Amino acid sequence: MFCIECGKEDEELFKGLCKTCFAAGNSLIHIPPELEVELCAHCSATHVGDKWMETGQSEEELIAETIVRESVPDEDADDVVLEIDLLNQKGSILEILVIASGKVVGVPTKREYKLNVKLNRSVCPECSKYVSGYYEAVLQLRADDRSLESDEIQSADEIIKHQLEKLFPKNRMAYLSQRLELKEGIDYYLGSLKAARKISNSLKENMGGILGESPRLMGRDKSTGKDLYRIWISLRLPFFQKGDFLTHGEHVGQIIDINGRKITIQDLKTMDKTSLSWREYSNLEVVARRDDVKITTVTSKKPTQIQLLHPETYQPLDLDILPRMSEINIGDQVEVVEIKGKIYITPPKR
Repeated sequence: MFCIECGKEDEELFKGLCKTCFAAGNSLIHIPPELEVELCAHCSATHVGDKWMETGQSEEELIAETIVRESVPDEDADDVVLEIDLLNQKGSILEILVIASGKVVGVPTKREYKLNVKLNRSVCPECSKYVSGYYEAVLQLRADDRSLESDEIQSADEIIKHQLEKLFPKNRMAYLSQRLELKEGIDYYLGSLKAARKISNSLKENMGGILGESPRLMGRDKSTGKDLYRIWISLRLPFFQKGDFLTHGEHVGQIIDINGRKITIQDLKTMDKTSLSWREYSNLEVVARRDDVKITTVTSKKPTQIQLLHPETYQPLDLDILPRMSEINIGDQVEVVEIKGKIYITPPKR
């Protein structure tokens, strides 16, 4: 038997050809002369098949990956390795040299291919939604029977900013589309409902309050025939704040902490701390605000009583000494609050 190409005899033949001739006629890879790489102009996500994917790769890496993906090794080629070089670029068209190296029936083989890669910059669906102001949920921050304080708004803004920065790497719809300051509170328009729920839970955990949620019909999807809804999430902060004074049953106390699980008050008579659940919210009554606290001076101290001046009338007042008053001395200034005609020394700040 002999090679039909070169005439060599007594060699193993492959489809009538010796190894050398068979390898010489092998292309190593099959690759289109033109390729297209579609990138998002805003986030550099790439369009592969019917999906947009955020890969975190550079343009060069995405082009190389596309070439590798579209290069199909010949069925008779083994150990194929590609070397990719940029020869020239004119606008969005890149001229690429692909050098393929491998083995065909054990014979080392190398091939070169030139191809054009077109960079098509468009906008991925998520960025398109962002640019258009798309949102899935509105988070409404309100306060019961009062206006929001500036420090509460600042705290909410900081929590939302932190949560969005945390969520965005895994959910690119976690963005703030719009923030509206209204007479009754603040509305935050959020791109992702999932993110909005996490943010609202984080706000409640840090600031307390009552959460509610309601869907609103916005129209109908013409392509699927399904109703389109947006979700309104309401977080109503309580009618009181940290530092205010509450009555709970027969107890009078100052609020020393508020979070999503409980309200902690310190009794003004015993200085004991009590934790109240939000289920008891409707049973609470504000009897003084933190701004009602006054400063006065201790004028006398006895084993069982302490005397101070009324902060407005300057009349002397005698109070029974509580354990926390043992460190108070004559001439010290203390904070007091008047509730239903009675003066209390407020808990010391920690």
